[in-house]
Parts: sequence; structure tokens; C-alpha cells
Amino acid sequence: MKYSSFIRALPVALALFVFVCAAGGNPREAFAAMSFCNRTSVALEAALAYRGDADDKADNWVSEGWWLIEPGQCARVYAQSLSQRFYYYYARAVTEGQKDAKPMEWDGKYIFCVDKKAFRIDGDGDCAARNFQSAGFREQDVGANVPDYTLDLKDSPAR
Repeated sequence: MKYSSFIRALPVALALFVFVCAAGGNPREAFAAMSFCNRTSVALEAALAYRGDADDKADNWVSEGWWLIEPGQCARVYAQSLSQRFYYYYARAVTEGQKDAKPMEWDGKYIFCVDKKAFRIDGDGDCAARNFQSAGFREQDVGANVPDYTLDLKDSPAR
């Protein structure tokens, strides 16, 4: 009886094996992404901005967020293979800083639209006219032809 069960299961196992082999590809692609890791002692919320691919427009920017990242944790903020050299990020501490101290913030000179709640915004202009806020993002050079990248957010935001 055991032999007949094996014979009946063989086509299913063979089909699964063929499917897995055909899917093949580069195993590294399955993990290609942009991740932010919180290396601080407080919870952070983060946003990402990048040039979108739609319509191949040079000015087609996308900003999205907020990812809540607890201390010691990481979040995948872009779940595709990276196709550009430069990405932009903004992050801030969720908790208040010490008395008379500004909470930690990773900001920069590149302006993108953000919202108070979770968002995905197409375009980087006319933020106020579209009922969004503006925030200064930092540029991150991830390198040429790099499919994935991890950004560590540390206690002292470097300027």
C-alpha cells in the first residue's frame, strides 16, 4: 500500500520540482529591496522618495511612508530591485527628545510631499495645494547597479 501512495504522489512532486526549477532566476532577486534599520534606542517613522518609472517622465517622483520602525528592527521600504543610484529618505523619532532638545530627525535639502498618515504621493511639487506637507529628505547614494541596500539610522543623524 505504501508503494501505491508513493506512485500517486510522484507526479505532484515532479510538477513541483519542475515549477521551482523553471522559476529559477537569480535567487538574490527575491531579496532585492531597500531596507531601513533602526539602530537607535527610540521608535522612528520613516519615508522614502524615488524617481518613479511610470511614463518614463524625468520628473515623475514618488514619496511614500510612514514606516514605524522599533529600536533594533528593520523595515523593507521598497520591495523591488533598485534601479537607480540615488534614493531619498526622511526619518524622525516618534518619541520626544530630552527636555529642551529637539527629537532626532534625518532631514535634508531635497523637498518631497508627505502626509500626516500613511501615504504614497505621486509628484514632488505643489504639496500644499494638494493638501500635503513638505519635508526635506536626504539623498542616499546606493551605488551603481546595486539591487538592494540597507540604510542604518543611528543615534546621531550625520549631517
